[in-house]
Amino acid sequence: MSSDTADSGQPTLVRDAIDHHRDDPQLLRMMIEEAPVSDDLLEAIDRHGKVRVGQVREVFAQHPDVRVGDLDMAAELVVGTVEMNTHKLMASPQPVQVERLETELVAMITRYLRGDQ
Repeated sequence: MSSDTADSGQPTLVRDAIDHHRDDPQLLRMMIEEAPVSDDLLEAIDRHGKVRVGQVREVFAQHPDVRVGDLDMAAELVVGTVEMNTHKLMASPQPVQVERLETELVAMITRYLRGDQ
């Protein structure tokens, strides 16, 4: 993730999440609703999530425009928000406009991280 501007990390995070959910929304829906989940898979998901949150926290820590007081919680909130909303909207039976999703998630996260009122 780049940290050149306050926006640069967020679009990458959002775009990555969208791209990972874009290929087959029907399969994604089925996996959410019906697929069995093993302990090994749950552990792998947890490990990946911790690494991702750590990476995002480092970008936030190095960026001068990030003004939140608790970087650990901010990273958890941002990663969770992006993943949950992307997962939900990309798996929806009604097609979502990907550009709108990306634009609005980035705008929301940017305002939060900058402390915009």
